[in-house]
Amino acid sequence: MDEYIVTVIMDNKQDELKTYASSTMQVLDSMVSFEDVQAIKSIYRVKDKKTWQHVDADLPKLRALRNEISDEGLIQQELRTH
Repeated sequence: MDEYIVTVIMDNKQDELKTYASSTMQVLDSMVSFEDVQAIKSIYRVKDKKTWQHVDADLPKLRALRNEISDEGLIQQELRTH
């Protein structure tokens, strides 16, 4: 697992969250799970200093879709394959 720093908007303020994941897809899923996250500005992978800017994610839509899946294991299995 890699360490990531995610710049987000929470409570209408920019903040940074640290998370550990195997891929940026897992990072995105983690941020979708946090209801307080309003937007994702960037994702930074610490090990190689790679940054993904302007992450365009429709968080309310992703949350609604994620809530339709009742088996968390299926979500994690799919994330591991990407």
